[in-house]
Amino acid sequence: LAAAAPPQPPPATSEAIAERCDTLRAQVLKKSMPKVLRWEKAATEGRTILGFGNQASKMLNRTLDKFDKEVRSVWGEESVQCATERQVVDAMLRQQLYSIFLTQRSIVEQALYQRLRKDLLKRMRRKRRELDVKEKLRMLHASMNEYDASVRELQPFFIDNPERDRAERRLSELQWGIADTPEGKDMQQKWKMDRMRRMPMRQSKGLSISLSPGMRLMFRPSGFGNLQINSRRQVGPPHNPNEVSMGLLNDGDVMDVYNKQNKPPLIKFQPTVGIDVSTG
Repeated sequence: LAAAAPPQPPPATSEAIAERCDTLRAQVLKKSMPKVLRWEKAATEGRTILGFGNQASKMLNRTLDKFDKEVRSVWGEESVQCATERQVVDAMLRQQLYSIFLTQRSIVEQALYQRLRKDLLKRMRRKRRELDVKEKLRMLHASMNEYDASVRELQPFFIDNPERDRAERRLSELQWGIADTPEGKDMQQKWKMDRMRRMPMRQSKGLSISLSPGMRLMFRPSGFGNLQINSRRQVGPPHNPNEVSMGLLNDGDVMDVYNKQNKPPLIKFQPTVGIDVSTG
């Protein structure tokens, strides 16, 4: 039996070649588009695709191999036809797959951002203080390691920039500024109030002496000099009180030897100093 003759190329007119190349381009893209659209829909809905990097790489290579095989079946093994259309197929698929990758990368970054924020606030709440530099850096490095692992699984071979710098910058800004978030400010205010409430308890321990200057209003009617009534009241806000002292002394007939008066005045203001001694 005679060997089968190799396929004969169609008439080599530029119009015919261009038309056939466009047909081949449309055919191979049509077979790939359903999967690309499914991936695009999943990413848009906020879902990551398991092993997307490997799947996308294989699909691109298979599509280009299929295109090359179709070209060889029409124009022969040594054909160099449809080079422009092949570049179009390659560029279109890479662009769409790159867009899907970026969407999934953003999903990973946002998930890590929310998790790091929650972990930072949780640790601050547990330690009842702002985290130090070492603690923040340790948590940032852990988040970036997880980012690298997740993005590596999503990254096709033809993507060189996984936008790691962008993710690291955003997570770094979060961990350095966590104390300035509304939750961080609320915690700091709560800690401040707790310290203020505990402060009198700490000050009451041991011996304490306080001086309280004041003014006494004295009412000194005539009498036998054996009745004395004193009253003290605190006035003003609790954090800065003042004291008012009033006294009734039934000694109006007693000589005031200090002021050299035979009879003291009925009403008199007298400066006072109160001394409080307490032990805790």
